[in-house]
Amino acid sequence: MHWAKKRRHPRFKAADNALAASREDPYTLMDLSAGGFGIRFYGDHPLPDEISIDLFFLDREFTLTDVRCRKVFEKILDPEEPDRVPKWHVGLQIIDPTPDVVEKLRQFRWTQNGLDEKN
Repeated sequence: MHWAKKRRHPRFKAADNALAASREDPYTLMDLSAGGFGIRFYGDHPLPDEISIDLFFLDREFTLTDVRCRKVFEKILDPEEPDRVPKWHVGLQIIDPTPDVVEKLRQFRWTQNGLDEKN
């Protein structure tokens, strides 16, 4: 699938210690841009079409809470064994991101040797 060409904003790998969660479930933050982010999780059910997500670090107090998102991409990776829980890959678009939210998202980007990637 070549949906990368539709992106308005460059996408960056998420920091290794950055996670995402809703009130009920944890997710792995995969990548992010100024307009949204990608997550992965294990579960029996897909995410709702709209959801509020919190982003946080395991080793820091910095958080970005109640980020309202709309699901724009969803792929289920069938488990290798019938009794295993499926793995989901979901792309989320931030609904009406403020400049403050976009700036705070930059904190969750992967850095190499402490230097942020360009953009």
